[in-house]
Amino acid sequence: MLFSLYSWRFRQEKKESDQRDMLIVLGMLAGALGFAPLFLSLRLSRRSTSTQALTVGLYGLAGVAVSMVVLIACLIACAMLARDGLVAFVAAEAAVFLVSTIAYVVYKNVFAVRKRK
Repeated sequence: MLFSLYSWRFRQEKKESDQRDMLIVLGMLAGALGFAPLFLSLRLSRRSTSTQALTVGLYGLAGVAVSMVVLIACLIACAMLARDGLVAFVAAEAAVFLVSTIAYVVYKNVFAVRKRK
């Protein structure tokens, strides 16, 4: 009887752990998907000339807005489907989004700067 209860509890913990792992992976994918519009808007803004400041600002604003819509939509979907793992999902989503944004900006502004003659 005791072994049976222990075995049942172990299976339940394993199932919850698997669900949490899946939500973390899905949060990472959602964070990367949320970075895509921001990436595209940054690419477009870097290609415009320096005299088009309003265009550059609008590209950036649109990229941030679409990225936030994607991230919030994924967050709401997770809240409706799997409320138990919401914290793990949000943590993974935010971490991947912030790390990818920071890495891209640092790469473009520090490591990929052209040498001036």
